[in-house]
Amino acid sequence: MATEEQKAMQVENFLNRAYKLDRRIKRPSKGEYYSLTRAEQDGNAQKELDILKNRIEQAIDIFFKQRLNHKTEEHLRILLSHNASAKNSNDINNVVEKGLLLTEPFK
Repeated sequence: MATEEQKAMQVENFLNRAYKLDRRIKRPSKGEYYSLTRAEQDGNAQKELDILKNRIEQAIDIFFKQRLNHKTEEHLRILLSHNASAKNSNDINNVVEKGLLLTEPFK
């Protein structure tokens, strides 16, 4: 089981891959994931969840602009739908783990 630090690093790494391709987006930070987990503990995480989901969606859109094979594009579309239906930090973490595997070539 990954620790909160590892999960935050995974989110930052995924977003960093997109940031390296398009520096017009906001620079990623582990704090984005920590803000979500703190908000979940306080009981009102919807705002933070929406922010992180939008950031992940933005990153996926950047990957779509790259040269990808058909299979990778299809997996990114599925990842986009999983991101849209994410309800908590665990769902976000699952999306990011899959995203890291898919975007390995952009490391």
